[in-house]
Amino acid sequence: MSPALPPALRAALEDLAGRFPGKDLAAASLRLTEDYKAGRGSRLPAPVDVAAYAIARMPATYAACASALAEARERVDAAPRTLLDIGCGPGTAAWAVTEAYPDLESATLVDTHPGMMALGRDLARSGPPALLAAGWHRGGFGEVTAGADMVVASYALNEVAPAEAARIARRLFSLAGQVLILVEPGTPKGFSGLSAARSALVDAGAHIAAPCPGAIACPALAPDWCHFAVRLPRLRAHKAAKGADVPFEDEPFSYLVVAKPGVTIMPAPARILRPPRADKAGTAFSLCTPTGARTTTVPSRDRDAHRLTRRLGWGDAFMLSPEDPP
Repeated sequence: MSPALPPALRAALEDLAGRFPGKDLAAASLRLTEDYKAGRGSRLPAPVDVAAYAIARMPATYAACASALAEARERVDAAPRTLLDIGCGPGTAAWAVTEAYPDLESATLVDTHPGMMALGRDLARSGPPALLAAGWHRGGFGEVTAGADMVVASYALNEVAPAEAARIARRLFSLAGQVLILVEPGTPKGFSGLSAARSALVDAGAHIAAPCPGAIACPALAPDWCHFAVRLPRLRAHKAAKGADVPFEDEPFSYLVVAKPGVTIMPAPARILRPPRADKAGTAFSLCTPTGARTTTVPSRDRDAHRLTRRLGWGDAFMLSPEDPP
């Protein structure tokens, strides 16, 4: 699956950009970037701020969610018909779910920001049937009582303390009929909340499908943190708002896919934790395995192994050889 926005959503965002003066969007985009880098929540007090958020952040958030959902499709034997997107913002994750699971029949989207929901409804008019008929509700994590086959929360837990993230994750897991997907910024702060959520979910009986190959305590210890990155094309409007010439950007993200007991999962044998390091002797891979983190090297002289691994990169699944300990 491509991390690029669906054409209908891309066109809707370009149209949105045309409703505001370029200098106003640029100023709002700068405020948003400063808040994001400082780890502050998105305040978005005016319509131009909401528009700038959608133009600047929806493509990156969509790409991160699409990457996590691609893993969910591969690692979880689930066929969700209903979706709950909580902390939905303008509906970014829901757009990604409808692309990954085109048979989705209904969606419920929940957020506390009325301006974000209003924009989300507007954008959804260009979307697939599940989004066109979606129910939008104002509320927080604790106010949702109806569950769904798939529950998604993206870029939401990083705005609360880790202990609160753990409590929320358990709550969301109780609402998920098949699978829960959490996506957060690939920052130490974003990962800290996700790590707390992971521990709480394991204790609650969740089966971890991705990215982890097992359910042992996470081997990523500070100052390290588990995160990945996805490259995505920039919108024309985004380049204009940021005064940028580069046609792409890289979005770091952390994610977690867990399934309810009884749902079949196929975790990766191992996961590549950072970009591989290649030299004349071979390629070294930093891996997370079912028994912990370690490094393995594929020698250049082993042509068969090198052929199988030469296209693998950061975040990909890694097949351990029979001789390798797990």
